[in-house]
Amino acid sequence: MMSQRKPIGLTEHSHTDNICSVGFSGAKRVNRKNRRKKSKHSGGKETPLIGNLLFKLYGFCRQPCIRRFIRRIVLKLEGGQFYSLTIRRILAHYHNIEIGLYSYGGCFDLMNINPRTKIGRYCSISSGVCIFHANHPITFASLHPFFYLPDCGYVEKETIPRGSIEVGNDVWIGRNAIILPGVSRIGDGAVIGAGAIVTKDVPDFAVVGGNPAKVIKFRFPEHIQETIRKSKWWDKEIEELEGDLEHFLHPLEETD
Repeated sequence: MMSQRKPIGLTEHSHTDNICSVGFSGAKRVNRKNRRKKSKHSGGKETPLIGNLLFKLYGFCRQPCIRRFIRRIVLKLEGGQFYSLTIRRILAHYHNIEIGLYSYGGCFDLMNINPRTKIGRYCSISSGVCIFHANHPITFASLHPFFYLPDCGYVEKETIPRGSIEVGNDVWIGRNAIILPGVSRIGDGAVIGAGAIVTKDVPDFAVVGGNPAKVIKFRFPEHIQETIRKSKWWDKEIEELEGDLEHFLHPLEETD
């Protein structure tokens, strides 16, 4: 007789140990008392008066150094990358980057994450991860941005196509992985190995690696994948999951 552990969630990754205490721009460790102060309807944390002021100030200030400083202050005030709602509003409104609640890490690095990127909830994005949506125009007379980027001051409109990408929920992307233009979706629960060069879409729960990245295996058999998809546990706030933590503390497996 086969007995199956209830597949509600995934095992905890050890690389999260350091991210909880990396200061202003990281996901600051928050105790239970502080967690209860978060917005009841959203699960995140915001400081409405100061947050709105910093949000508007961010729009007036164009200097990168000032904007970086504002982002740091927002994260400090609102519990870090895991929880801050204002930093997510800033990135969505001013940079066209959407980041779901509880996701953290390299997805907040604006040098490496291009606009038109949507990242789901509970994602673990390592440092050095790059997401690109356009290539240099290899069929043009020149590859230089003078000839396709209006910001350089020589052309009136952009002359290269740009795509977009949606990264699912509970995705783990390893250090220095690169996601190239043409990739439109990274599936829920997928794992992208460190240094991987991703050139095509990644299925749900697939583990990929290499250059170009290929599917190495799937984390679970199909019936467990389907059970997790239907549960949509990632739509719940962490406070809701606290009473069910036992399901997240062990590997999902089948035993005789």
